[in-house]
Amino acid sequence: MTASLDLATLAVGYVRSVLIYIVPYLLTSLGIVISGRSGIYNISAEGVMLLGASVTFLATYFSSGNVLVGISYAVLVGILVGLAFGFLTISLKLNQFVVGTTFFILCSGFANLLYKLFIGVTLTPPSIETLRPLIIPVVSDIPYVGDALFKHNLLVYLSFVFAAVSYYVLYKTHTGLNFRSVGENPKAADTLGINVTLYRYVGTVTGTVLMSVSGSYLVLSTTGLYTETIVLGRGWISIGIAIFGKWHPLWSLAGSALFAGVEALVYLIQSLQSVLGIRTPPEFLLTLPFIATLIVLALVYKRAELPQAIGRPYDREAPEEYA
Repeated sequence: MTASLDLATLAVGYVRSVLIYIVPYLLTSLGIVISGRSGIYNISAEGVMLLGASVTFLATYFSSGNVLVGISYAVLVGILVGLAFGFLTISLKLNQFVVGTTFFILCSGFANLLYKLFIGVTLTPPSIETLRPLIIPVVSDIPYVGDALFKHNLLVYLSFVFAAVSYYVLYKTHTGLNFRSVGENPKAADTLGINVTLYRYVGTVTGTVLMSVSGSYLVLSTTGLYTETIVLGRGWISIGIAIFGKWHPLWSLAGSALFAGVEALVYLIQSLQSVLGIRTPPEFLLTLPFIATLIVLALVYKRAELPQAIGRPYDREAPEEYA
């Protein structure tokens, strides 16, 4: 009886951990999917997440722990980064991969610079209060299930809502059809009177806002601390999730659950090593999400489906390229 109870407790803890770890993967991959569906391939996710985490921590810390202020600043940063990225790649038609790599470096460096300017180097890093769980009445009292699924902070629930909304807008509305047509054949969309530039700007800004808020979540849901390694490669993995998910919101949700499960498994193994008598180097365990990414991408590479015009700047005067 004790053994089964322990296994049940472990299962509840594992599922709970998966739902906690899924959020940064889900929000960031959705941001990449939405911008990609408009034809913009934004590979700067890792840097944007780190900048969102830094700004959120600083804004929350200096506003006496006001979480809404922190998230608002992250949204503002996401908008500014998206507009700058869009100006360079949409208006000036620069190479999206070069701009994305540059923004990754700039955002990462600026995130750490801001933290050192306002906080400095301290022996004991300051911290902020993390988000409190939003306990859903009635269902949270269900044994095991309630603890695993219905006692999370608001951002966990909102991330799933946004995945559903993204799917509905992209695939069930006329606006979504226009949006996807811009990423598949912008010249044909332009001929039909669809504003390609506007849709691409909206997709880019929406994507960077989600990436920035994803960084906010990392600060507000775990330790309440900001560190230079807080993102830990999740932005790069999220690009793999978008490819694995065929640039579809619901498949990105499935991919995010897969990689969140791997990450949760890493920490579960670490906590059980002494009990099981296993001695696995922690450095190896931390590489498991990246190994999983390589394996998944190797399996789906030949079947990967990208929007036809993704990564290509659109020029109305250029000859037809997307037939």
